[in-house]
Amino acid sequence: MPKPRVVIRLATQRDAPALTRVFRDAYGPIPTAAIRRWMRSKDCRKDFLVAVVDGVVASSVNIQYRELLIDGVPIRTGGIAGVATHGAYRHRGLATRLMKEALRRIRDRGVSNASLFTGFNLPAIRIYRRFGYSEVSAWRSFEDVRRPMEWMKGRFAFRGRWLRTASYGKRILDDLNRRVLIETPAWRATVSLDGRTFKVRAGRRGRPDVVMRGAPDAVFSCFGDHLIFDRLVRQGKLRVTGAPDAVRAWRMLLTLRWRG
Repeated sequence: MPKPRVVIRLATQRDAPALTRVFRDAYGPIPTAAIRRWMRSKDCRKDFLVAVVDGVVASSVNIQYRELLIDGVPIRTGGIAGVATHGAYRHRGLATRLMKEALRRIRDRGVSNASLFTGFNLPAIRIYRRFGYSEVSAWRSFEDVRRPMEWMKGRFAFRGRWLRTASYGKRILDDLNRRVLIETPAWRATVSLDGRTFKVRAGRRGRPDVVMRGAPDAVFSCFGDHLIFDRLVRQGKLRVTGAPDAVRAWRMLLTLRWRG
């Protein structure tokens, strides 16, 4: 078979629909109109790079030139953003090629450094470390969870929308056909998949495939982060019981760790 032809170039407005597919697969539900607005913003006008494989936009990296305050002194930096590759084109080195081109462009503009922020649980962090990035600070997010049922309904609605648009979504949805009981000292909730829609209901509903017990803060903190989930399980702050395949599927759904 002929080797796929890969072209690295600047993105254009005509790429918006294709970039929507890439970002939906990598990040979650996002409308094409939002991508078009972002591409028109000043952040994207200079260096928004895409990798095109046999005519298909498959990966992207955006450079955003900003200022960092280092000991009170403003330093110009090339901020790396919008790093995404469609699932059908991963493990081909596309993000690595885009990062190389991005760093070359940053140097050519006379900028001495590059920066980015990401999560510890994301596969792309391996690429950043290979390019010499090192951790300089950590960031935290805070959520208002005084109404836990509503909070969780929003999170599972997001997961459902994401999986319906992602390239690997059907397989994940088939594997996640489970009923899960979340039990804390303050409340209980049952999460179930009804066809292609997740339902979160107060109390115990039916016979669960998986039971997860812990304090509310332990439950909330592991949403979207498999490292925190695994650590809390090791420490005994979360107790997750059920058949191994059901527990594995629940971990994937809860932490957004779609590939095991």
